[in-house]
Amino acid sequence: MNAIFNRLRWLLLVSGRHIQSRRESDGNTATRLSVLGIAAGVAALVMILSIMNGFQLGTIEAMLEVNSYHLRVYDTQWPENDGAAEALMRLPGVISAVPVADLEGIVHGFFGTTRGVAFRGLPVDVFERDSGFEQTVQSVAGRLDFARPGTVILGEELRRALGVRVGDSIPVITLGESQRGGRLPREASLEVTGSFRTGFYEYDLSLAIISLDTASELFSVGREDQFIGVKLSDRFSDLRVRERIATLPGGQDMHDVRSWREYNRAMFSALRTEKLIMTLLLGLIFVVVGANIYQSLRRSVHERADEIAILKGMGAAPLDVQAVFVIEGFVIGTIGSAAGLVTGLLGANEVNRLVGVFESFVAGALSVLDAAFGLNAPSGGAVSSTMFFLRDIPVELFFREVFGIVFFALIASVSAAWFASLRASRIRPADVLRDE
Repeated sequence: MNAIFNRLRWLLLVSGRHIQSRRESDGNTATRLSVLGIAAGVAALVMILSIMNGFQLGTIEAMLEVNSYHLRVYDTQWPENDGAAEALMRLPGVISAVPVADLEGIVHGFFGTTRGVAFRGLPVDVFERDSGFEQTVQSVAGRLDFARPGTVILGEELRRALGVRVGDSIPVITLGESQRGGRLPREASLEVTGSFRTGFYEYDLSLAIISLDTASELFSVGREDQFIGVKLSDRFSDLRVRERIATLPGGQDMHDVRSWREYNRAMFSALRTEKLIMTLLLGLIFVVVGANIYQSLRRSVHERADEIAILKGMGAAPLDVQAVFVIEGFVIGTIGSAAGLVTGLLGANEVNRLVGVFESFVAGALSVLDAAFGLNAPSGGAVSSTMFFLRDIPVELFFREVFGIVFFALIASVSAAWFASLRASRIRPADVLRDE
């Protein structure tokens, strides 16, 4: 044990002297560039992945809380949906279950525009029954109240696109049931009582919420149009809860139960692929930096061949000589990773402020150019909030991803140093000292 400790102390002493002598030499530019490259790669990956996580989680939460739910239970009887929802609420892990009707109609706007709209029929007390829905659907104008027959609340972007205000009535064309059992167009009018924002642009541009009673009056609601939306305390327990649904009285009639995984499979696959490709592309920074470390240490081996020969002549094993260079690669990776991690975390935490500073700088530059050359630059700035849907940039950090970035940076540095040290292990002291 004492021998191992002494050997380790000797390796650290020699490595420290080796790193210090390189730092004091004129040929240390490559080492500095390696540290800066590792820091830049770690900082870029931490910031970009945290922003991507924020965007993707915001999209996923809006999809699950507003549209797809964790489970969709189909093939229930329309008049008995509320009773079935109460039965589902008694299952362990279920935190909300509400009857839903998904319908479509055509709406005429104030400026003569016509848009297809997705009407969502919900219980009038949905905000009390579904806390996730209440937190996601945020009021923008008017009141989120659609209890009175013939009233509707619109997505904020849809309300703007139609050019209507709270209190206006909008003409709607729906498919109603005829006396012969078919579906015929029906015209109606709905009063706008409020508008909402979910954070997901497509929903805010196409979704209108009405009560179940209004849906029954205006639309021909078929079994394929209605379902029970179930929210779970843990959305990853969807398969287990699906099995429990089959054990309910009448559960055999609820045979069509769709999970959020199935309903949003295409979108989730696209988001996963996007994140993977972005990570791989940014990870190429570490490959480039690793090549720089490799070339730098190979040159160091060539320049210090006589010192390596003396160490071997004094009894140092080839693995000991290799360890000196591997430790140097580890130090480069550690310093670069630590600097990049701190920079990335600070940048991710202050990304909205940084964007604001950048916007102010660009807006000032455009104002100067406008005054000097008459370019008619926009007065709203470079990234005006009136031009884009986003109000701020969401950020979400995961420890496992940050750990993986730092770990990969260290592996790239140590691997490059190990490959470079192979040449040092093949140096023969007799050949080097003979040439001297």
